[in-house]
Amino acid sequence: MKNIFFYIAIFLINNTIAQVSDFKETDFTIADNTAMLHQGKSLENLPLLAHHLTHKLPTDVEKFRAIYTWVCRNIKGDASQDSKVIKKRKKLKNDSLAYIKWNNTYKKTAFKKLLKKKKTMCTGYAYLIKELCFLANIECKIINGYGRSTEANINQLELANHSWNVVKLNNKWYVCDATWSSGYLKNYSLFVPDYNDGYFLTDPVLFAQNHYPLEKKWLLDSRLIASKFVASPLVYGETFKHKIIAINPKKCK
Repeated sequence: MKNIFFYIAIFLINNTIAQVSDFKETDFTIADNTAMLHQGKSLENLPLLAHHLTHKLPTDVEKFRAIYTWVCRNIKGDASQDSKVIKKRKKLKNDSLAYIKWNNTYKKTAFKKLLKKKKTMCTGYAYLIKELCFLANIECKIINGYGRSTEANINQLELANHSWNVVKLNNKWYVCDATWSSGYLKNYSLFVPDYNDGYFLTDPVLFAQNHYPLEKKWLLDSRLIASKFVASPLVYGETFKHKIIAINPKKCK
């Protein structure tokens, strides 16, 4: 009986393959090494950075990989910015026009900090990925929505608090989250670099367990789009690293 359960577990793990498996024949070594070769490069000239990261790579997925890896390994999370934006969202949750006005002004400050100090929050990560992709002629969008964590959106979707990207490769859309790939905040103040490849071209079913877009079409899975949001159990970085989609329980308790 133990052997039966063991083989079932192995089967489930091996069949929860992220969308990156569409490119299982692609060797990302050169793309990753290209990103490493340009470690610490300035953001003052984005066209030049995009050129350095992509011009020697033959396919769009390798170019995107170099861009994604570079951003994840060179940009730090900024807890103070993140906290400020979340507090303002909560304060102005019933006055969307006031929040948009404030946010448009604050973006200028945030982007200056990103360019000069390479520190940002999720919107900055998503913005930088999108801009570098644009310069490399790769279609990419910023997706806004709900990030589920121990701090927010546990039992229901209450606060839109997160941004990530979708990228079009070989005429197919893929999801990724450079913010959560890059590392984590210790005690909500100190950024700890800890690259997690599991958020790169992730399986939409796994991704949706802690990412829920404002526009449901960006769930990228017809079953998810057709169904209502379910507060599933919270999952963490190791789940993504090992590409595991839990079968049960279905709901968070």
